Amino acid sequence: MKKPDSKTFRVVALIVVAALVIAGAAVLLVRWMGKPADKPVQAVARPALTVTVAAPERTRLPITLAANGNVTAWQEAIIGAESSGLRLTDVLVNVGDVVKAGQVLAKFSTDSVQADVAQARASLLEAQAAAADAAGNAERARTLQDSGALSTQQINQYNTTEKTAKARAEAAQAVLSAQQLRGRQTQVLAPEAAARSRAASA
Repeated sequence: MKKPDSKTFRVVALIVVAALVIAGAAVLLVRWMGKPADKPVQAVARPALTVTVAAPERTRLPITLAANGNVTAWQEAIIGAESSGLRLTDVLVNVGDVVKAGQVLAKFSTDSVQADVAQARASLLEAQAAAADAAGNAERARTLQDSGALSTQQINQYNTTEKTAKARAEAAQAVLSAQQLRGRQTQVLAPEAAARSRAASA
């Protein structure tokens, strides 16, 4: 039996390599043929307009309208305002009226003022009577000063009582004057001629 030469060995090796390459190619071809085809890329559809379903119900719509025009009261009401303890009773002018200097624009209630004036006048009369009595006692004490019937301390006490009673009478007179002034202020007067709504609102 002959030994195979090197040339024959090379041919056999090439056939084996070729067979392996063909087998590998066949395996790859079979796998590629068996793989499912890729799905085509579909364009993303845009969503259509959506509709929300709701049950009907009654409600108020907060709508504000801007408009220009004159505002006129459809119902009048009498309102009294307290000012320094006085109630506003009458307003004799309207906004835009032309008035004269010294014209009465508004009047306040005089009931409480008249009561305060009467009380101040009664207090003044009482203080004046007390002052007259104290003055008489002081005068009699001064006539007895030289006789020694009264001590100097007693005479000074009568004089002090006279001055105190006189001061109280003057204070009562001041209170009466203030109440009388308050009574005169129950009328709001126009400070000048042709005064308009500024004076009326004072």
